[in-house]
Amino acid sequence: MKFLWILAILPTMVLAETYQQEVTLKDSTTLVAIELNDKSVFCTTLGYGTNQLKVSVPDLDWIAHFDHRVVGEGLPCITAGECRGNLQPGKFIDANDPVVLAPVRVVLKQTLNIDDAQHVCTQTLSEDVTSLIRGQVFKHFRAGKPTPLDYAKCLKIQSAI
Repeated sequence: MKFLWILAILPTMVLAETYQQEVTLKDSTTLVAIELNDKSVFCTTLGYGTNQLKVSVPDLDWIAHFDHRVVGEGLPCITAGECRGNLQPGKFIDANDPVVLAPVRVVLKQTLNIDDAQHVCTQTLSEDVTSLIRGQVFKHFRAGKPTPLDYAKCLKIQSAI
């Protein structure tokens, strides 16, 4: 008898699970003129805990959804990784060629967390920024906190995916 009861509630248990759907809201690449000097190319431990090579990209203020400033930094920035070996400011700073035209790709995604049993949906926005500067990949990531989204809207978005 217990076995039949388990079989009867099993479909309900499967429906009760939450699941995710991801939607790309923006995927664009913009050519940006970036000044490379001792103030815009630097190593810092702010924001990462390790000494990271960063490049300030002021245009992220208008091409990105999120604020890509690290606390304590004045301008939005992207990072190439830990400052060591070839990842030093001097590799990128050239007094004879102080401005580069670099592609900056911004990918903004919306992740829906859907619970059909409870008719609840939350959304989380996240953004990846990548660029190639003098042959080196620089990037930065930001994500927001999950926020409630009307369940009917959530289903409409999901059906369009």
